[in-house]
Amino acid sequence: MEWGTLGVAAAGALFGIGATLITDVFRSRRERDQRWADAKRVAYGRFLTALAQAHSRMTVAAARGEAGMARQQAIHDAFLSDPQHSDAKSVLREVALAAPDHIHRAAESVYEQLRSARDLLARDGTDFATPEYQQVIRSFFVNFDALQRLMRDDLQPPAERRV
Repeated sequence: MEWGTLGVAAAGALFGIGATLITDVFRSRRERDQRWADAKRVAYGRFLTALAQAHSRMTVAAARGEAGMARQQAIHDAFLSDPQHSDAKSVLREVALAAPDHIHRAAESVYEQLRSARDLLARDGTDFATPEYQQVIRSFFVNFDALQRLMRDDLQPPAERRV
């Protein structure tokens, strides 16, 4: 056997092993990135759903027409008591772990706006037509939509992001 043939065979084997290793590294990175994106997608969806459901439960509680401490308690309970055990504050913690800082800050702001709406609804004499409530809830929904767009853009592959 000639040394040249042996050298070419060894070089081919090294090339094959190297190509396989590189392919495995890229596949592993792609799978890790996909798992991370899936985790963020779940956290983002849970947070947006928790906010929307908390708002719905609060408005139902406010529409009952209770007054005083009964009204305040009903609206606060509606805000906090999620039947699926995923109240907005706990899911906000998931977002804090998974999201980039700018998305987490936006999520905190939207959450605080919903808390402000809760506090306004809990007051006697405040209803859905009150200008102060309308201003807060309008701002909540505008920022809710902006947060949703931020989250959606964050989940896009880097080449498709709208920055």
